[in-house]
Amino acid sequence: MKLIGVCLLIALALLCAGCTTTPGANNTTANATATPVPEPALLGTWQLVSFLGADGGTVAAIAGSIPLVTFDREGRVGGTVGCNHFSADYTARGNELGIGPAVSTLMYCSLPAGVMDQEQRVLALLPLTGGYTVAGNSLFLSDRSGNRIMSFERAAVPTPAPLVDTTWQLAGLSDPNGTARSVLAGTNATLVFSSDGTLRGDTGCNIVQGPYTQTGASLAIGPLSVTERACADPAMMVQERDLLQALRVATTYVVQGDRLRITNASGSPMADFRRLA
Repeated sequence: MKLIGVCLLIALALLCAGCTTTPGANNTTANATATPVPEPALLGTWQLVSFLGADGGTVAAIAGSIPLVTFDREGRVGGTVGCNHFSADYTARGNELGIGPAVSTLMYCSLPAGVMDQEQRVLALLPLTGGYTVAGNSLFLSDRSGNRIMSFERAAVPTPAPLVDTTWQLAGLSDPNGTARSVLAGTNATLVFSSDGTLRGDTGCNIVQGPYTQTGASLAIGPLSVTERACADPAMMVQERDLLQALRVATTYVVQGDRLRITNASGSPMADFRRLA
């Protein structure tokens, strides 16, 4: 029995001898999953100058509808890519940069010519990003092989249009299932938030009116009164229904430049508008 005890002690000693820790190593789960802190030079709003075309050539951004992207400290990048708003997660470490799949609204813009092709190309290039370089007021994104795919210049944040006494034209909606879509061609749904606390608008088929309250980024609308004219197009009736529902569940809003987005209590976008006047 004494011999067995000695053997057990020797075995335990050998086992513990193999349990060494490398000096300075930290294998905790928290450090393994920590999000890298972005470099200050990357943060801020950037205006697209050019991008890599599908044919391998350099394409200049279309004048009149130039995408703006903003990198924030929380690891989110978002903005407008010419017509639609988008957002995505990103990670940055040193000069390495990874951008996740982008989520965007689904509006359609016919002007300026080529803007939708530009938008689709920019959205396709974003997840290919593998690195970046900041030189003065210029930002260059490259793919994982080091090839330049987009160039930007630092941009001043555009002064947002005021919510009140501005005519907002419907540009996109999310239906009750959360599916985003553009507005029907040929329709012209508009809203005006008056300084007297009254919302007035046109759904494209009926006139809508009712009170609203706005405090900071909070927004509450209704109850709303709506005329009862039947729309000739059944699809227009569906669009009107979803617009009215978006207004009823509104809890917050954000104005970026000439764009207005209304969101619900979960922070999900319900309706997007562009400024007319």
